[in-house]
Amino acid sequence: MHFLALLIAGLFEVLGVFLTTLWVKQTKIMRKFAIVVCMAISFGISLSFLSFAMRVFDMSVAYAIWTGIGTIGALGVGVVLNGEKLSHKQYGFLFLIIFSVIALKLV
Repeated sequence: MHFLALLIAGLFEVLGVFLTTLWVKQTKIMRKFAIVVCMAISFGISLSFLSFAMRVFDMSVAYAIWTGIGTIGALGVGVVLNGEKLSHKQYGFLFLIIFSVIALKLV
């Protein structure tokens, strides 16, 4: 249950990053304000689920997994929305992040 909360926390962090990319592209002030409110809600929900997960997981492990999910998700947002290209080195380091998150869960 707590690991699911940690996954949800990571997904809401990614949603906040996605909303940040929308905010940058907007020109109308009311749309920017609405996006900022949604970003704050998304990051707030993310931190709430993270704090719930830290009731069972050590802070260092929970935070590392949460930031790993956020890093991979932000990279996905950049690739999908901004058309960013990844080099072979970046794929290698992405694999290391994924491997490290899995290893932290198993330990």
